[in-house]
Parts: sequence; C-alpha cells; structure tokens
Amino acid sequence: MSSPPVLHHALDLSAPHPTTLGPQPETLSVANQRRRLVLAMAAFTTVIEILSIAQLVPTVPLGSLNLPLSIIPALGLGVACGERLLGRSSRRTAAAVYWVAIAAALPLLAVRFAQTGRFDLWVSLLAASAGEELVYRLAIPAVLAAVLRAGNVRSDWSRMGGLGLAGLWFVLLPGHREQMDSIASALPFVAFALLSALLVYRSGSVLPMAAGHAVVNMLTVLVWNEVVAADARGMGLACILGLLVIAYGRPRRITVSNDGGLLDTRTGLDVAIIDLRDGRHPSVTLSDGRTLPVDGPLEVPDQVLHRT
Repeated sequence: MSSPPVLHHALDLSAPHPTTLGPQPETLSVANQRRRLVLAMAAFTTVIEILSIAQLVPTVPLGSLNLPLSIIPALGLGVACGERLLGRSSRRTAAAVYWVAIAAALPLLAVRFAQTGRFDLWVSLLAASAGEELVYRLAIPAVLAAVLRAGNVRSDWSRMGGLGLAGLWFVLLPGHREQMDSIASALPFVAFALLSALLVYRSGSVLPMAAGHAVVNMLTVLVWNEVVAADARGMGLACILGLLVIAYGRPRRITVSNDGGLLDTRTGLDVAIIDLRDGRHPSVTLSDGRTLPVDGPLEVPDQVLHRT
C-alpha cells in the first residue's frame, strides 16, 4: 500500500458497525471449520508417528527406504493446509532467489544420484524430508500447542513450546541418535532443530524448510558415499540455509490472515483494531487487548479500506 488513508477514528474490526469490514461471519465459520480439520488431522498424524516409532504399524516402502506410515496422513495434512505451508516472507526478492536456488539444486542432485545408480534414494530422501517437516514442524507442534492452550498458556508461548518440544523429539529420533556418538556429533541436529523451529515460528514456512531439509540430507548422503567433497557440501548448505534465513527469518509482524483479516505473526492473534489516524504512529490492537506499534508499511486488506 503506497499511503494510508487519513482517518479520524480507529478502525474497529471486531465491533458490528457499518464501516467494520473484518472477516465476515460466514468466512470465519469456514476458517474455523478448516482449523478444526487441520488440528484433527495433526492429531491423527501425531498418533500414527508414535505408533511408527514403537513399530506397531507397517512402514511405507518408497524408493530405497522404508518411510514411517505417518508420511501418508502428513501429506494429507499438507494438502489441507494448502498455501499456508509456504509461510510469510517480507523479502520477496530473497524468497524468489531461494526458490530459484532450490529449483536448481534438486535437479542437479537428482542427476548426481542417478549417475551413481541411486536415483531411488533421491526420491526417498525428498519424501522423507517433506514428511519429517510436516510431522515435526506442523502436526506435533499444533497438537502440543493446543494442549498448552487448553491449560491456559498464552497463545505465543504455546506455539513456541509446541515447536520446542517437537524439535527435541526430532533430535531424539532413533535414526538421529544412531548418528550421535558424542556431544559434537549431536550439535548439528540440535542446531538444525532450533533453526527450523525458529523459522517456522516466525513465518510458518514449512514447505521452504522442507525443501532446504531435503537438500541438506541429499548433500550429507553424497558426502558419506564420497561422491561430493565435504567442502562443497559446506558451501552448498551455507548458501541454501543462508538464503532460507534471509527470506523467511524476518517476516512482517502484521500480515493478512487466511480469513481475510489481519494477523500478528508472533502471537498468532487476530487484529481487532487498526489505528491509522492522521498525525499518529500507526498501531494495531490484538484480540487479547494489547496494542502494538506498526514498524514499516502496514498491508491492510482492500476490503477493510474501500469503505473508509
């Protein structure tokens, strides 16, 4: 938005007023139904993941690996979430460069795996990375956050707690523990879990994180097989993860939500009031009553402004 309109009163997005153009009741109803569906699918995915770790359900053979059965409901969960998996980036140029890098890296890695006769492993690693991100950065954190909120924990703390506990669970997976023979060997897993949790918390970028995760795993396997030098792997990881952090590590705090209103990305709370009055620094009031100053341009949906 190039310039905010001159207002003589704050826009109240929650009160029933003719100039109130927040999410309409029917839109909110659909959004609430979608949230309940996503949470139910997340809970089901979490249960299947627990059963998979306990080896109480069969695995899914894909390529050269047997993947946990939880990958099936996790992919269904991803379809239910739709475009929200892309996350929110305030640096669109950096995000575009990141996806160009991913679009180049994955085919090049596929060729390298094919040259060694292991293209099936490339397919397995791609699917496994997507499955792990959907399970440990989406499904399990959503369930844990819902449990914490039921215990009257604040929304933002619930989200952070859910991602943190899921990250710890991810580090302690049996396949990861097998690769840890010292504190030093555990540090890469801890660092990756922390980075993933931070990026997903700040931007909701599950799909970008899954793409970066896939590149990390593929380069690591190629180093183990002495197909790629360790230095080349380090440079590749630095480029991919660096671009990922730049593109998705610092999103706009106030952004457009999926139901057409405004959302605070740090707390997950809806914006109830927008104050763009002339002569004042722009601010918003969240649904819990707290007021926040707006840093930088505020993207207000057209449906909120066109009657103002």
